Amino acid sequence: MGAFQPGIGILAQNLGLPIIPMRLDGVWGMKRERRRWAHRGEITVHIGKAISIPANTTPEEIARRLQQIVAEL
Repeated sequence: MGAFQPGIGILAQNLGLPIIPMRLDGVWGMKRERRRWAHRGEITVHIGKAISIPANTTPEEIARRLQQIVAEL
């Protein structure tokens, strides 16, 4: 997983909505094989609990927190 960019933090600040963290496992194998469609059971979706971000949090901090949460899913 690559580093999350501060743009996700800017979106979170501007929208002011709860964020639902998600992670897809198995996509990298498809990309490596240059396939567009997954085989049954090849992709696993992990969905976390919705989180709210305090208004005074910087976009960089939001990106770091979201990356940590997604990595832990």
